[in-house]
Amino acid sequence: MRLYRSARSDRNRFVALYVVLVVGLLVAAAAFVYEAHVIIQDGVSEDRAFSVLSTTNRALDDFQDAETGQRGYLLTGSAAYLEPYVRGTRDIAQAMQQLNDAVAGDPESMEIVHRIDVARRNKLAELARTIDVARSSGWRESVALVQTDVGRREMESLRAELDRLSQVWQARRHTAAADARERVMFGGGALAVLAIFIGALLAYALVVQQRAFANIHAYSQAMDREAGCDPLTGLPNRRRLLAAIDALAARPGVEGEKVALFYLDIDGFKSVNDALGHGAGDVFLRRLAKWLSAVVRREDLLARVGGDEFVVLLTDYGDDEQLRALARRLVEQVHAVSQAEYAGRFQIGLSIGIATYPDRVKNVRQLVDVADAAMYVAKRERSRFRFGPVTANDSAYGVSVAK
Repeated sequence: MRLYRSARSDRNRFVALYVVLVVGLLVAAAAFVYEAHVIIQDGVSEDRAFSVLSTTNRALDDFQDAETGQRGYLLTGSAAYLEPYVRGTRDIAQAMQQLNDAVAGDPESMEIVHRIDVARRNKLAELARTIDVARSSGWRESVALVQTDVGRREMESLRAELDRLSQVWQARRHTAAADARERVMFGGGALAVLAIFIGALLAYALVVQQRAFANIHAYSQAMDREAGCDPLTGLPNRRRLLAAIDALAARPGVEGEKVALFYLDIDGFKSVNDALGHGAGDVFLRRLAKWLSAVVRREDLLARVGGDEFVVLLTDYGDDEQLRALARRLVEQVHAVSQAEYAGRFQIGLSIGIATYPDRVKNVRQLVDVADAAMYVAKRERSRFRFGPVTANDSAYGVSVAK
């Protein structure tokens, strides 16, 4: 029962361990999905910031191209300088449209872009006015208009707003990049910790599993022992005896070994049950099993195969005289137990049938039947013990007699 409870506890611990592992993996997966989503958003923010910054730089270049074309035309009067002016004003319009699209939904940036657009219109109006004056009134009047510094102030205002927009998005780009790096580093660290945690859980699961298997194996062995054990005396039962005989028969080289089997039957035991009850009879059998165990060798097998029937399986004995001596000791031990328990009140004795392999029995598996038959002859003839096997010259339970 203890092994069963231990195995059940290990099973519950194993199930709880896997539940924790699965829940931990699901939580980790959710966390990694969230972190991946944030990192992707940081990437989108970086791309958006890069687009705003590159468009801002291009817009400033376009303004400078338009201003350069205007200055060249005013100084030389050559229409060739109007080409960069025309190209610059056209590209500025495209850049402003791209800036509006890039900062859409961002109130702070949209306000800056609005101020840039106002400064753009003012600067382009100043450039167009000087060119128109140069065409209509001559370059002196247009240069005088330029020398009023209106264009310079408009350009400075424009450049300041473009710089302010660049700073905002440069900071956002750095923030997004730093956040992405931190999250990647955090994710790497968390992954390492998760790997260690999972490894530890799996190692612990392996320990629990091995312990559970060990408990199951021990429980199985205990069940096997119980299945092969007599519940009253604790001795091996008939099943275990037959298994031992089968193991001997299957063992290579058994032909060269000497095997003997004693079949014991307690005479007069029924009178104990009739007079004192089966409870007293059970007590007597338990004590008898203990006393008989003290007579046989440690390597011999003493088994209870019936109500008052016992079997002793011996291997590697000396000769028949050694078997006779053991039979006498067994008989004396039963008599001693009877005297100790009942002081001669009951006439309790012992009948023994003995079978030996390979001299009297040619097959190890025949030992039980031959010894059983010899025991009945010994009981009928009140001769305490007899050797088998049965022959045609013996009586109904006839065996070759050997004392």
